[in-house]
Amino acid sequence: MKGNPVNCESYNVKNLKLDEPLERYLKLVNGHHVLDLGIGQGKCSVLLARQGFNVTGVDLSNTALEACKNVPNLTFVQDDIRNFEIEKNKYNLIISRCVLHFLHKDDVHEIIKNIKEGLCSGGMVYISVFSIADPGFKKRELNSDFDKLDNNIFYKRSENTYMSYFTKKEILDLFADFKTIMVSDEFSLDLSHGKPHYHGIIKYLGRKE
Repeated sequence: MKGNPVNCESYNVKNLKLDEPLERYLKLVNGHHVLDLGIGQGKCSVLLARQGFNVTGVDLSNTALEACKNVPNLTFVQDDIRNFEIEKNKYNLIISRCVLHFLHKDDVHEIIKNIKEGLCSGGMVYISVFSIADPGFKKRELNSDFDKLDNNIFYKRSENTYMSYFTKKEILDLFADFKTIMVSDEFSLDLSHGKPHYHGIIKYLGRKE
């Protein structure tokens, strides 16, 4: 395993809620091993750990490290999710919410391949990514700092970073060998940071057969 594991021990979960698809279908998860790729502020991982799942959260951010301190059943690994080595056939649930769109799609495809291999038989995956309906898509088309590449990928020259946007068909094709539990293509208001703003979001929950 790459990165530096840190045993996470308190986190105020008041007002936190799981993403609706996870909350609705959590009872279908058969086992307790969970991997969260891009843990961020720890929303999903902390709540799942509090429910008794053994959660490993991966993120480069120090904010993520602070978020998961003192949470039983939650181990934080500070690493780039592109480099993190996912143990094969280990996890009952792998999550990556609102993270993959910040990468080039070549990296996304490799991560999804590793996710599939990391899930045990019957394991489930939950991801959420920006769709081409996201307002940021048009803004980046008009921003001279961004180069639009093939397949709805943008390159930001000033920061040497990428942003990718997806279609529902694209996500379903990536998981064509999985049983789809749910998929949605939403346009929703984001109240989690900054001023209220909208995002186009694709959410996918599937099971490895």
